Amino acid sequence: MSLHLGRTMDLRDLRAFVAIAEAGSLMAAAKTLNSSPPALSARLKNLEDELGTTLFVRWARGLSLTDQAREFLVHSYAILKQAEDAKASILGRDKVPLGVVRLGIPGSLIGILSVPLIERCLQEFPQIRLRVVESMSGYLTRWLREGMLDATLLFGTYTPEDSGASVKPILEEDLYLGTCDPSLLHPFLNEHAEIPMRALSHLRLVMPGPEHGLRSVVEATARRHDVPLDIAIEIDASPQIFELVRRGHGSTICSLAARHFGAPLDGTGLPKLHTFRIVEPGFQRTVSVATPLNRPSSGATTAVVRLAANILVELAETKEWRARRLSA
Repeated sequence: MSLHLGRTMDLRDLRAFVAIAEAGSLMAAAKTLNSSPPALSARLKNLEDELGTTLFVRWARGLSLTDQAREFLVHSYAILKQAEDAKASILGRDKVPLGVVRLGIPGSLIGILSVPLIERCLQEFPQIRLRVVESMSGYLTRWLREGMLDATLLFGTYTPEDSGASVKPILEEDLYLGTCDPSLLHPFLNEHAEIPMRALSHLRLVMPGPEHGLRSVVEATARRHDVPLDIAIEIDASPQIFELVRRGHGSTICSLAARHFGAPLDGTGLPKLHTFRIVEPGFQRTVSVATPLNRPSSGATTAVVRLAANILVELAETKEWRARRLSA
């Protein structure tokens, strides 16, 4: 797509385009922007005329982005974010941080971190609007690089060349075997109620797909130590992984931070999840925070990143997680 900015395109056009892209319909976008569908439709037509391309495919139930529009959406996010940061930089000079911060959090951390982070942010930085985005580390890294996120937490160690980001390790965690039938493990447990990695070859596992960071860590480590894994079920959703484990379809390998997904719902009658640390040598995973290299971080982003790291360190010291701090 060849983009030529004319005299008529402005930030309101980009905000309208982004709102329509996110909402999937003119009606929903109009409510978000406190506008009207005809006004947004006219703005969208002017934008398409100026760009010389169609941005949306019209369906009976809404709108979907064209391939060129997806490319334009990445630029729109970046332009709007730069405008927000520029305004916040002037308004917030020598004042408390303010502005919009889009923070990525992997699914394994969303349950333990998101609520305390949002509550602390509301309390300590009331002029920051925090938007939390949940996904897998690979997607979060790409969205950070493309400008759709301002910062993200990641599992694993990434180089700047791989991620286009400055990556700072915060914690290291051990991974555990989660099961609802501990009797299956009794023949393998050591005197500390830990399970050797080699015993995993005797168990059916419910795991996320190969694209998931946890799966990559587990398979790479098991392969190095010549431990075959029987991955019977693949699903990229932590609550459903634990639901299948509780229904007797196998065991899973997980972080203690994600263990709350294994708590049985009231009235289900399903068993609780039991976790056992995997040893000899076990699985370790690094938790890092990443900020982009291709653009500066705003004061609001820096404040949220620092707050998230501090909360993670606090959580790591509890029995709910038991992770190890890597940086001061």
